[in-house]
Parts: sequence; structure tokens; C-alpha cells
Amino acid sequence: MKKTIILMLVLFLAGGMGVVAQNYQDVVYLKNGSIIRGLIVEQVPNKSIKLETVDGNIFVYTMDEIEKMTKDVAKKLSRGVSFLSSSDMKSGGYIGLVELGYGIGVGDYSMDRLKLNIINGYQFNPYLAVGFGTGLRYFLDAESCLIPLFTNVRANLLDYKISPYFSLDIGYSIGVGDLDGGFLLSPTIGASFKISENNALNVGIGYEMQNLEFSWYDSYYSYGSTSENCGAFTIKVGVSF
Repeated sequence: MKKTIILMLVLFLAGGMGVVAQNYQDVVYLKNGSIIRGLIVEQVPNKSIKLETVDGNIFVYTMDEIEKMTKDVAKKLSRGVSFLSSSDMKSGGYIGLVELGYGIGVGDYSMDRLKLNIINGYQFNPYLAVGFGTGLRYFLDAESCLIPLFTNVRANLLDYKISPYFSLDIGYSIGVGDLDGGFLLSPTIGASFKISENNALNVGIGYEMQNLEFSWYDSYYSYGSTSENCGAFTIKVGVSF
């Protein structure tokens, strides 16, 4: 009888320890601002660790990359709502974005265009980033280009693996060829899909206000120039890293 009670007690304690182990996970805070959750499957003292995330990815980090390591309660979510789990987005540090897009011209001075944006910035927290961008605008009708120089402000509305976002580009475009550039303003709304530890796919729609200088003259040989908005509705796809 005593042996049975002892055996049941051992099994109970072992089961309890297993539940505790399953309810906790390792949390690794990197010096670049990233936060990674999972299970440390291998550790070389004072050198490196190997961590497996809940989705089966394996990451190896040297101790020089790690700010601190803790344990936390594991977040168990069904697959149907896994997109609502925390994205562990960067809490700070460098962020880069590359975007490709197309603009459908609207208004009296409408022209379709191809868009390229290259942005380098700083992520202040999971929700706000500010950067400086450049790129290219190729106007199909004019067969000419502009080079935009702008400040980009980006806000993620949620800290989830899928999050709506808002961004605003404001700056000036330099004419190349037959076009004379001017003031640039481009708001965008969209969705961000986290695809790996530090990378996300971004899809957005918006409007681009692009001032251009147009020259004119009349039959009395007077001439001048005017600045007009060559606006467009835009769609763009990009990656952040």
C-alpha cells in the first residue's frame, strides 16, 4: 500500500512538473531590440545558445548578441487565431524598407507611374518608426523620371503578427529629364504580415500628391510656369527588415 501511494505521489509530481514546463517558455532579449520566444534546446556556456520557436524555427545566437534571458508564461492560442499572437516586433533599432508600386493618375494633370521607395529609419517601439527615403518615379506618359527625397513616418496600430498600419511620406522630388519636380505628399494605409524574426511583408493603398512645374506660352509670346498637382491613387508592396 505504501509503495502504491509513493508511486502515485511520484507520478503526480512528475506530471505537475511537466505541466509547469509546458506552461513556460524561454524569452531572449537581443541587443538589437528583438524579442524571441521559444525553448532553448542547446547552450554553450558563455558562447552561444540554440533556441527553437513554437513554429519549429531554429535560431542560434552568440552571447554577445544577447541583452538578457528570462522565462515567461507560454501563450497558447489555437491555430485559427494564431495571427492575433504578439509579433515580438522590434522595440528599437534600425529598420529598412523596400517598396514597389504603381500609381494610377487622377485629375487634370494625371499620369500613371511606377514607384520605387528605399527607406532607412529608426524603430522607436513596436508601433512607431521614422526614416528617410529616396527612390524613383517613372512617369509612363512623359517617359521621364523623378527622384523623390522624403521623410517617412510609419505607425503600426497593433503589435500582432498581422497588423494594420499607416504611413506618410513628405518631401520633394527632383526632376530628371523633361520633368521638373516639386512638393511630394503621400499617405498610405495597409496591412503588415510578419514572416520571420525581423522581416515583414507590407501591402498598402494610398494617394500620392506630386507637384510638377509646367511651362506655358500664348500667341503674344508671353510665357511662364505654373505648379500643378499630378496626383495618383497608388498600390504598393514591400518588405521591411
